[in-house]
Amino acid sequence: MNQQLKMQLEAETSRANIDFVTAWVGDNQKRIAELVDLALDIDSQVSAKALWALEKVATIHHNILLPYIPSIVDALTMFPTSGMRRISCKILMLSDVPSDFDGPIVDFCFRMLESFDEPIGVKANCLSLIAERLDKYPELESELNAVVSEIIGNSGSKGFAVRARKVMLKDNSNGGNRS
Repeated sequence: MNQQLKMQLEAETSRANIDFVTAWVGDNQKRIAELVDLALDIDSQVSAKALWALEKVATIHHNILLPYIPSIVDALTMFPTSGMRRISCKILMLSDVPSDFDGPIVDFCFRMLESFDEPIGVKANCLSLIAERLDKYPELESELNAVVSEIIGNSGSKGFAVRARKVMLKDNSNGGNRS
């Protein structure tokens, strides 16, 4: 493990520090692997910060994290905080995840959507991940619509309602007949 990277992540929790780490990691595969190791070490104090930096790396370098998707999907249920679950879902949203992982992702996302304790940010990203798969799995549409309606009714979150409309309209524009 790269002690310099770990020390930098421990230095401070700030956007500037994460941006610095993201720039330093860049598209260097060795550094990315080290950052992934830190992010997936959920017992580490720097795990959440490393995950945040990975999200930024994925935003800048599309699909650069594809070799690590199996490990990220496996870790979804082990992340101890909602922030880590939200960020890991965002990483999956930023990557062209192979369909081999659709089952575990959809299962995890529905569990998060149905959880009363999960914050709306996690639910919004889970909604997007499921919606991305509706063309391949149209049988999920009615269940997703029911869960989304319940969340909107119970939470009153305007942001979630906007996300729901956005992802459902996006599916409609792709030739689907979703309502």
